Amino acid sequence: MDTNRLKKFAIEARNILKAGIAAKLTSLGFNNKGEVAENLRPQLLQGGTLWNGRTLSEGFYYQWMRLYEEVQAKGVNEVYEQAAYTWFNRLVAIRILQKNGLCEPVSTYADSAHTPQIVNQARQGLFPPMEEASKRHLLELLDDDTKVTEQFAVLLVAWCHANPILQRCFGTMEDYTELLLPANILAENGFIDLLNHTEFITDEEFRSPELIGWLYQFYISERKDEVFAKKGKFEADEIPAATQIFTPNWIVKYMVQNTVGRIYLDNNPNTTLAYKEKWQYLVEPAEPTPAEAILHYNELTDLKVADLACGSGHILNECFDLLYDLYITEGYTRVEAITHIFQDNLTGIDLDPRAQQLSLFALTLKACQRDHSFVDAHCLPRVLTMPKVQLPLPADTRLAVEINVANALLKDADSLGSIMKFDLTPAAREWVASRVEENEAAALVIALTEQYDALVMNPPYMGGGNMNEVLSKYVKRNYEDGKTDLFSVFMEVAIERLKVHGRYGMINMQSWMFLSSFEKLRKTLLDNYHIENMLHLGPRTFDELSGEVVQNTAFVVAKHSVQQGGMYFRLVDGKSCADKEQMFLNYAGQGTKIYYSNVPQANFEKIPGCPIGYWVSEKIIKAFSHEKIDVFGKPRQGLASGDNQRFIRLWFEINSCDIFWNAGSKEEALSSGKKWFPHNKGGNAKWYGDNDSLIAFNQENYDILLTLGNHLPSRELYFRSSISWPKVCSNQTTFRYTPKGYVFDCASMSLFFDKECLYHYFLAYLNSKIVSSFLKVLSPTLNYEVGHISKLPVYIIERYKIIVENIAKQNISISKLDWDSHETSWDFQHNELISLINFTEQSLAKESLTALFSNTTYSNVVTQQADESLRAVKLQDLMERYHQKWNALFMQLHANEEELNRQFIDIYDLQDELTPDVPLNEITILRQGEVSIESNVLKWHDEVILKQLLSYAVGVWMGRYRLSKPGLHIAHPNPTAEELVSYTYNGHIIEIDDDGIFPLMAADSGFTDNACLRTAQFVSDVFGAEYQVENLNYIEHTLGKTIEQYWQKDFWKDHKKMYQNRPIYWLFASKKGTFQCIAYLHRMTPYTPERIRSKYLLPFIEILGRKIADLTTRAADLSTAERKKLDTLNKQLEECREYHDRLAVVAEQAIPLDLDDGVVVNYAKLGDVVAKLK
Repeated sequence: MDTNRLKKFAIEARNILKAGIAAKLTSLGFNNKGEVAENLRPQLLQGGTLWNGRTLSEGFYYQWMRLYEEVQAKGVNEVYEQAAYTWFNRLVAIRILQKNGLCEPVSTYADSAHTPQIVNQARQGLFPPMEEASKRHLLELLDDDTKVTEQFAVLLVAWCHANPILQRCFGTMEDYTELLLPANILAENGFIDLLNHTEFITDEEFRSPELIGWLYQFYISERKDEVFAKKGKFEADEIPAATQIFTPNWIVKYMVQNTVGRIYLDNNPNTTLAYKEKWQYLVEPAEPTPAEAILHYNELTDLKVADLACGSGHILNECFDLLYDLYITEGYTRVEAITHIFQDNLTGIDLDPRAQQLSLFALTLKACQRDHSFVDAHCLPRVLTMPKVQLPLPADTRLAVEINVANALLKDADSLGSIMKFDLTPAAREWVASRVEENEAAALVIALTEQYDALVMNPPYMGGGNMNEVLSKYVKRNYEDGKTDLFSVFMEVAIERLKVHGRYGMINMQSWMFLSSFEKLRKTLLDNYHIENMLHLGPRTFDELSGEVVQNTAFVVAKHSVQQGGMYFRLVDGKSCADKEQMFLNYAGQGTKIYYSNVPQANFEKIPGCPIGYWVSEKIIKAFSHEKIDVFGKPRQGLASGDNQRFIRLWFEINSCDIFWNAGSKEEALSSGKKWFPHNKGGNAKWYGDNDSLIAFNQENYDILLTLGNHLPSRELYFRSSISWPKVCSNQTTFRYTPKGYVFDCASMSLFFDKECLYHYFLAYLNSKIVSSFLKVLSPTLNYEVGHISKLPVYIIERYKIIVENIAKQNISISKLDWDSHETSWDFQHNELISLINFTEQSLAKESLTALFSNTTYSNVVTQQADESLRAVKLQDLMERYHQKWNALFMQLHANEEELNRQFIDIYDLQDELTPDVPLNEITILRQGEVSIESNVLKWHDEVILKQLLSYAVGVWMGRYRLSKPGLHIAHPNPTAEELVSYTYNGHIIEIDDDGIFPLMAADSGFTDNACLRTAQFVSDVFGAEYQVENLNYIEHTLGKTIEQYWQKDFWKDHKKMYQNRPIYWLFASKKGTFQCIAYLHRMTPYTPERIRSKYLLPFIEILGRKIADLTTRAADLSTAERKKLDTLNKQLEECREYHDRLAVVAEQAIPLDLDDGVVVNYAKLGDVVAKLK
């Protein structure tokens, strides 16, 4: 089926029907709150109804009043949702019956006027059976040919009630539903038109019993989105929409063939070959089922099969097909086969009464397709939903006690569904069984206390956090092992409801295979039952669900502990559901390991946490026998503040004088008098880096944090050096060294050692390929908790230790050098290109890595540049030096990582399992866009490197940096006169801007401190006047635009990106950017807006005015280009005046900023006079 087409149809149909019914409710006097004005209420007359000035039938009064009662009880939205769905399922079902030749034409058009066949026949005196009152009403309507919709409504309701399939599958429609048939139901582009002429559904699809289930899933898809969007716990009536999903057909076949099919083959071994060819999804075990593990039955009629979360019946339909073939093979007639399947073999249960109706319809349709005699619905399948009644009480008082307990549980059936446990004595169950024909509650209780030979299910997926109170309490009380999710609860339910040696097949989330919250469930399963086979599907199993969030596994479990090897298929790399199917069917010779046969499940318990690591080799399993990492160190979860917006900042948002960088303990931090401290908060850097966050951790905030979030766990370890890793990784594991001085976060787990000397060895180990391999066993979900890291096996061989430690030290040094070469590091010293001025290609080649690239070398260069004039240098030459230096560092780091892999592969004897290779894209330096990896080669992006230079230049002009000394200069408010004094560099006087403001406008804007003019001067001062023009040309060529264009169009965007949307240079700009100034956050005062207004905006308005006046005086002689220029200037002047009015209001307020509040809060204080952050 083309599910995309079906989805479009279902959603369009739902919207058409809902809109039509909402309009119909309005026409009946109801407003959107369900209220009705007094003059729009009907009045009952003798033999009729007076409503809205018209006399209508008496029946209208009772229908309207019933509708009114329903609206008051349920709300107007629920009523029109219910009516829309009722008309949807009835009309779709009728169309399906028509397409299958199971009923006469009803809704198809009889003529070009869109008259339905059923109306056309009624006009000829051919009516479906109906009550006398309805017939009288219809005859009145037939007198008026304009009332086609009203005629159709009456006839349609009567036809649905008269048709045995619709009546028995869907039940009787509410009497008011007739009133809510949309007035436009028969109009062009109305629902009937869509249904009759749809291009979305083919004739072949109309013949599929699965069609109505697919349409239902898509019909409620928007409701499902609404339920998930609200977050929080699901109410009972929201559970069906939240948990409905249609299982791909081939996976259903796999589950049915390996449960029902395998039980049959165990009992009929001589037929195996014939069915092997027919059942292409049957998995052959390494050895036949042992005799003592076979579930025996006498006759096919004894084979009990159920789906306890059957939805719209997809799995039941596949069970029907297989059972039907078995019956026919054994000589039963078609009628006998269908009757036995419905009465003896098959049971379905679902929480959602709509889904139950669709299951009944789909199975009945399938029966009718096999034998037309079932069209009268004399025999229906056993598909049950939650009862609206309770069990009757027996006269026997002892039995009555048990029945009362069962009734108390049934009160919550809408929330609990099939997981309800009824603890009945044999006598009580026998009494309940005697009431099955007369009481729907009795039928459900008997079905839920049955023992089945086979269960096949795709249970609902719902985490404990989404369970409502009733469901959550019941699950915790009755399903301790599986309480984490509803699907794992159903794993427990399945075992309880199976006979000994029975089998269940299930598709659910793969999380139960690996996560620690399911460990008890796994242990119970592995110790007591047998996983016969599994399709590990991973992501993209359901084509309707995008992304990696829903990752699945389908499997078959036998209820015995006879230990045979299990058969596993690794299909996680399939790009789609169809791709996974082909991988399963053609697993041989695909070049990757897909099929793992005869895997002893006892191996899983040799791995910490007993994950279902079917692909894990004996050598890796053996590795887990070594001591674990928590013997050597302490893996810990960090703090969760409970309010990151309040406590967490990026470091460059804050007054640098309020930051304590190197606290060695909590006590030292709290006594320091400082407010802000480094905070280790996630990131994917390896070895070193991603240090950019601060936390408010003075005594006042410390006391508050103790009461919030997770209450500061492991605080005795705060400010100690550690190895950190992100809780959630992308495609590789990354661990980094964090020096002392940090408070660590829950998003960045940390590992602590009592001995500093252990950090380098363990960091090397954790960043090696073997740990990545171990973690894929412990947590293939890429979610690495403290528990996973603590279980990593450690094997230290002394002769390897020094080699490993030295390589790790160098990797940390290289990675720190990279991180600190960017101005977003708090240890940034100087721009890289400037630092390379004194190095030639020859000196770069001669120097060793450790000497050449140490911070000491940087300091020497900076000092030399400050003390003496340097020779002029070409930027292009510096760029080559940059490439040479960082290519060497990158490749050294790459070689080091491969060497570490080699060392650890030897240590753990995994040469046959792993290679030391590391892809270049897994090296985590130069991550600011300087390079990309193309065909395993570094491609340099020189424009990024030059943009970093220009950003540094802004910092120099603002005083954030000084060319004459490394690191930060002014990163605090109210700098002293001494800090603002000019200085000498390279023989030039370097001025610091007096107010931290300068324009980003065209070179001819009239301002001498404009960024364009500053750039030219900066290039001359730093790189020499001799090559000024050449260097400026090089910058423009590399950027692909003029310097003026870059400052005006791109700098602000690049700055926001570099500073993670927390800019330190704020852009004051008119609407279209005619006027633009930036101001340095740390030097801003309440008077900065006024300074911009008076120093820059007003003069610029005057400049524009003079230009306009000059052109206006020559108006008669202007060229076309000059006239366009005049028009542009006038618009710019208007734009700047409008901006002035807004800026003046803000300037007058003299708004103070508090850096502790962070950029987002402070930026918002200035409203629309600053450019938008997003």
